[in-house]
Amino acid sequence: MLNIYRLLYHLLYNQLAWAYDPVSWIVSLGRWDAWRRAVGPFVRGERVLEVGFGTGELLSVLQSGQRQVIGIEPSAAMQRITAEKLQDRAKVMPRVQGIAQRLPFADNSFDSIVSTFPASYILDPRAHQEFARCLRPGGRLIVVGVALTTPSPLLRLLFHLVFPPAPAAAEKFGQDLKRLCCAPLQGAMQDISCLDSCKSGTFDLALAAQAAELVQTEHLIGQGAVRPLVIVAEKQAQR
Repeated sequence: MLNIYRLLYHLLYNQLAWAYDPVSWIVSLGRWDAWRRAVGPFVRGERVLEVGFGTGELLSVLQSGQRQVIGIEPSAAMQRITAEKLQDRAKVMPRVQGIAQRLPFADNSFDSIVSTFPASYILDPRAHQEFARCLRPGGRLIVVGVALTTPSPLLRLLFHLVFPPAPAAAEKFGQDLKRLCCAPLQGAMQDISCLDSCKSGTFDLALAAQAAELVQTEHLIGQGAVRPLVIVAEKQAQR
């Protein structure tokens, strides 16, 4: 299952990049853009970097007033789609092709670094070292994911089919699912921490952020069983 997901993910960011926006709309039941925009209130400062900007929908949203927004994205297909969108909207925004583990920017370059629904790079300590290097003192990394906040076994199963957990979270999800199948339903529901196993990879992200000396907080946004989870990791100001 995980290999199939990786193949689909690769295709969606390359040969099938044109389908990314409609697929995202379908799997989120039309809420993808609202989830992505949950990052807005947490962004601070005039220099902002979006890592993995995908089809570029958030880039123009982040740009306001005197704020300078720069994007970095490894996929050439996504870069082409974003270029077409920005041209249609008469916007010019600097973008580079590259990866989070090797950011081509100087130290202390950004007030905020944004990553919404990121790929596996967000669990890589090397990426967080780069985030910390490029953030100004007091700057912040803002990551937007999606969390399931209900113990419903059916919703949990569907959620993890659409949003497969990261490797570290996958084992716990498998244990939870086994308990659901083998134990009385009520007892199993009491035995599961919804947020622990549904915020896929959050623990790994916390470890990576901690290794980079970023201080992390988490914020669940809105109401409902499935809603955006905003993770803010701040670089401590110099004393």
